Amino acid sequence: MKTAPAQRSDAALEASLPLPAKDPVLAAAIHQSRTALVTGDRTHFVALYGRTIHGVTTHSPRSLAETLLV
Repeated sequence: MKTAPAQRSDAALEASLPLPAKDPVLAAAIHQSRTALVTGDRTHFVALYGRTIHGVTTHSPRSLAETLLV
């Protein structure tokens, strides 16, 4: 796991993602070339769990544990 400093907003990338514009988390993960994003935010991300967008696979905490332990 790695953390990263705050990123500048990328409005074009954020607008292309299937998330509300106010949620730049996935755009930041893409910008930082991460391979996975773990979030418990079911309101915005439940439809994205298990999907890979621009190289970033979105996981719930449970799905990440299942992926790592299989």
